[in-house]
Amino acid sequence: MKKLLSIAVLGLILSGCVKGIDGMEPEPTPTPEPTPTPKVPNTFDFSTVQKVKLNVDYSAFQTYGPVFFGVYTQNPFVTVEDAPDDQWNENVTPIFEDYTGANGKYSATIELPIYAQHLYIATGNFFTGMLLMEADVQNGTASVVAENINVASTRAITRALGPGESTDDIAKLKMGLKTDGKTRIYQEWKNWLGTWNSASGRPDYLIDKTTADSKLYFSEEEMQDLYSVVGKAFTSGSAMNKEYCSSPDLLLEQDSEVSFTVLGSGTCWNSTLGYYYYTDDNKPTKPMDINVIMVFPNTQDGNWPRATEKKLESYQGNIGVNRGDAVQLMYYPNIANNDKTGATKVFPRGTRIGFILRTQGWGNQGNDYCIRCEGPKYWNNKYNTWCATTDGLSYSADGGKFPNPNGESRGAKFGYKASNGETYTIVSFEDANDDQDFDDLIFALKPVNVFAELPEIEDRKSSTNGVYAFEDLWPNAGDYDLNDALVNAKHEKEFNESGKIIKETFYLTTYQNYVELTSGLALTLETKTTPQSIVMKKIAKGSTVAEETSFTKDGNVYYLTADFKGELGTTYILELSYKNPLGSSADIALIKPFIYRSEGEKNWEVHIPMEAPTAKMNTSYFGTGDDCSDPSKGLYFVREGNYPFAFYLHGVNISVFENTILKRENESKRIDEFFPGFIDWSTSSGATNQDWYIK
Repeated sequence: MKKLLSIAVLGLILSGCVKGIDGMEPEPTPTPEPTPTPKVPNTFDFSTVQKVKLNVDYSAFQTYGPVFFGVYTQNPFVTVEDAPDDQWNENVTPIFEDYTGANGKYSATIELPIYAQHLYIATGNFFTGMLLMEADVQNGTASVVAENINVASTRAITRALGPGESTDDIAKLKMGLKTDGKTRIYQEWKNWLGTWNSASGRPDYLIDKTTADSKLYFSEEEMQDLYSVVGKAFTSGSAMNKEYCSSPDLLLEQDSEVSFTVLGSGTCWNSTLGYYYYTDDNKPTKPMDINVIMVFPNTQDGNWPRATEKKLESYQGNIGVNRGDAVQLMYYPNIANNDKTGATKVFPRGTRIGFILRTQGWGNQGNDYCIRCEGPKYWNNKYNTWCATTDGLSYSADGGKFPNPNGESRGAKFGYKASNGETYTIVSFEDANDDQDFDDLIFALKPVNVFAELPEIEDRKSSTNGVYAFEDLWPNAGDYDLNDALVNAKHEKEFNESGKIIKETFYLTTYQNYVELTSGLALTLETKTTPQSIVMKKIAKGSTVAEETSFTKDGNVYYLTADFKGELGTTYILELSYKNPLGSSADIALIKPFIYRSEGEKNWEVHIPMEAPTAKMNTSYFGTGDDCSDPSKGLYFVREGNYPFAFYLHGVNISVFENTILKRENESKRIDEFFPGFIDWSTSSGATNQDWYIK
């Protein structure tokens, strides 16, 4: 009974605790909410750019000025079957280009794509020839030093005239071409300027600079300047500007004497050079119309950079000219009648002067004093060509591997205006049809300022490319297809004759997949040197014409368009010109593109990871939604997980996306569905699969 009573009393007590003193039901005790798990930002910056200390040295060569070179991730040279020289592979583009200093050396910290770990450094400089070196990026540095393998060859000591005697026997040069045994194509050349050495072909009628009028030859200072121009204008193995090749023959605008000065020979061939002249009302229409006068029986100067590499036989006295050798041309008013009477050194105003190169003319003698490339494929019928500077007068042998059925000009002509105001006239030849570099023979004419204007040598340009990709749902979680707003960014540098940057141009072209939101495109411009001018332009979709415009500007921020989607395919341009050229690529400007939406006084913005926003950014978005930004720690536009809100891909153009994320049917598919290496790259913080976006 006592035990039952105790249980009953305990029950009453517990009942009273539950119901409360007033007999009412109490509020239930709430269950504590679980502590939220903090988001952990992925601090990988998703950068595809590396800084590399690049050292390049061409000082083993006498380059007469800066050397233009390119950096590649693939071998940019291709060996062409049956051709004596390599050529550039036009499908391989450089990831960086620049000039060395005047001493041929280069040392600078540059930006390269992160995937570029094995580098090919290549140049087509006229004085080095097509030269390829390789280097690995190690500890942020890559270095190459060129070796001049020809320095120790016999070429340096074989400039003697050889055992020959003076001759004017032009018959040995086989200028009487017949195609079918009956039809002569060209008249026999005339040897009216004088005699030459029968072994070397070196003329006995070179200008004696100790007694000649100085207006007919170039001073040492002028020659150095011209050599610098040659290094700038010619790229061995790369096509010459067609504008130069299509220029008409040289036109004298006043009565004048005329001289011819050799600047260099960029070939293994021993060719023969002649000149002819005419007036516009008596222009030759077929090869038999021209009367050719011999200038140089043998145009080989013995300086072809690749002679040893290509295993040429010893020169042994076969060098016909030295760089700087000059010849005064003569005018024969009765040449059409094969009559030398009335010969004069003065050419009449209105005369056009053309030139013709007989490929292997000297080499075809068959004697022991001619360069011969290894194997008969280098001197057989396919190089049986006559290369004229006048359209319609060139000839290539029937059945040759590189025909020229229309006889198009094989000479380039252009002008060069020096700092002293003088305009120099330069002509060059391509000695066959297998490449288009037009550097097989280069010469300049004197006096200056007597010939009609020719196209001036254009400044060399180089460019790098990259793609910016943005998700426009930030700060909320997106689909991470990274195709809401894409920008193809091109940065072009323009160099002067000294290899210094005088102009930078940024091109941004818009691409986008199918989205509903309307965003704008803007950029922040950062410069180390204040430009003399900044010109804004725009190329509308479907147009090729860049028209000047005026972008909205706030300090160094340029708002290119408020409607990215509405102006798809538009190219926005900023041209920066410098009064004082930039010293090197280390001084170039930098752009930081981003997308934005105007929200009154402030903007919604999305930048690539770790890039700080502009002063107009509405920072209240940070830390909301899927965003993990923490400005106090320098964390901007980051999130948890392996996908970014935006990134920049260096060293590519938009073509890498054309068949993947830019296709409508691929909308909302994550980036790694098309580029499987992306996840490994992301999870390794960029240590692996660095080339995921170019595969």
